[in-house]
Amino acid sequence: MAVKTLLNKKRLWLPAIFILFGWALYQWAWPFWLNQLTEREAERIRVITPTFVAEPTLNRLNPDRLLADLSWLAAAERQGRAPGTPGGIAARLWIAEQFAEIGLTAAGTDGYLHPYSVAEHFSWRRWLRGASSTIPGVDNAANVIGLLPGTEANLKPLVITAHYDHLGMHGDDIYFGADDNASGVAAMLELARYLTAHPLRHPVLFIALDSEEKGLQGAVALFRTGLLQPADLAFNINIDMLSRDTHQLLYAVGTYHHPWLLPLVEQLQTRSAVKLLPAHDRPWYLAGNTADWTLSSDHGVFHQQQVPFMYFGVADHPDYHSPRDTADKVDLAFYHQVVETVLHFLLILDQQLAVQIE
Repeated sequence: MAVKTLLNKKRLWLPAIFILFGWALYQWAWPFWLNQLTEREAERIRVITPTFVAEPTLNRLNPDRLLADLSWLAAAERQGRAPGTPGGIAARLWIAEQFAEIGLTAAGTDGYLHPYSVAEHFSWRRWLRGASSTIPGVDNAANVIGLLPGTEANLKPLVITAHYDHLGMHGDDIYFGADDNASGVAAMLELARYLTAHPLRHPVLFIALDSEEKGLQGAVALFRTGLLQPADLAFNINIDMLSRDTHQLLYAVGTYHHPWLLPLVEQLQTRSAVKLLPAHDRPWYLAGNTADWTLSSDHGVFHQQQVPFMYFGVADHPDYHSPRDTADKVDLAFYHQVVETVLHFLLILDQQLAVQIE
């Protein structure tokens, strides 16, 4: 009986030993492995960071108008443009007026507007990332949508997105959101003005999105309401945070998911006065703890809908999501060349996609 009891105890202890050994190995090996991946990705980014940029000779866009539009959106009167607030609604209506003045065709469900509301809901994705698992609801939200026809009616539209909402007010503090993302909306307006005079082969949908800061809900609503069908879209270009010089770097996110874009970015670099860096789109098992921005802004929703995308944006800076993100911090020379770079990408992409279907 004693021998049998001892054998039974061994049967219990052996799995326990293996579990403890596995846990200890995990505690040591997992951080080590992640650190190795992170260091390898940092080295990859260091190697591909451009050392040469073109002279800032591209002057197709108006930098003074860029700054004026950005400053209007980021003014104190807009109170941070939170969805459904007087400041957010004022920004929405102003953008619609600009679309009309530029000559874009209204493409919403209510003229230029695409109203929607979202109930508070749970997000498994946010929970798995360790973020707050509850996405707040939104009332009285609306995207603003304008269409510019292309020269070839058989081509699917390119979709340019930039969110116009920001964090609103917290107490007496205004979160102005100049870089995030008045810069993207002002860039969209200037791109629309240029392309109206110089149409692409593809039609272009210009979409100023609401409630990005509340879980990309404006982009989700485009598909949830059936306004857009993924199969009817050629490509998404998302612009979010363009106006702050973080070492003259502009990130081009999307080449990992769509490697055919990398030669376009390389071609673009030969004309760009900013350093284009294709990065921040690789999964953790390749990049370790390096941030993956694939789902960080509205392009993430298009990606989930199987629409190819490119996201242009600068790195987070000390004023990100703070009351210090004001229009006077904009680096206008950098910002101007960033938007010129986005325009040139559109011109290259327009030709590339048209050739692919010929």
